[in-house]
Amino acid sequence: MDVHRRVLLQRALGTTAAILLAVTAVLVAPASADHEEGCRKYAQVPNPFVKIVAEHNTFDTNCLQAPAERNFRIYLQNNDSDPHNLSIYSKDPADGKAEQLYKGKAVKGPQQQEEYAIEGLPSGTYYFQDDKVPDMYGKLQVEEKKKK
Repeated sequence: MDVHRRVLLQRALGTTAAILLAVTAVLVAPASADHEEGCRKYAQVPNPFVKIVAEHNTFDTNCLQAPAERNFRIYLQNNDSDPHNLSIYSKDPADGKAEQLYKGKAVKGPQQQEEYAIEGLPSGTYYFQDDKVPDMYGKLQVEEKKKK
């Protein structure tokens, strides 16, 4: 009887491990893919917005999209215990010649969120970063205004 129980226990543990591995792949893969590929698109609603999350001293994406010449909002959710912010620059801030176009208020964490109201920008590529953790950065792609 001990052998039978041991075999059942091994099967149960194997099944549990396989399920946990599958769930982890489903939950982690979308965030990783979003961070590496393409831009996070803004919600195309009357008041466009995009959301970004700070966790483990990194943003969950390194590329955001916004509409050209339209006001939009960025929601920054901070899941870390340290404060984070998001500022927008005309060029890569590492360049040293970048102009700060917007400075977001620091969001204390964890699980706190701040809404940043951004005035419309001309189409082009801008940069964003956390001013206290410069390794947290990315591009802001402002789409060209669509012709009617």
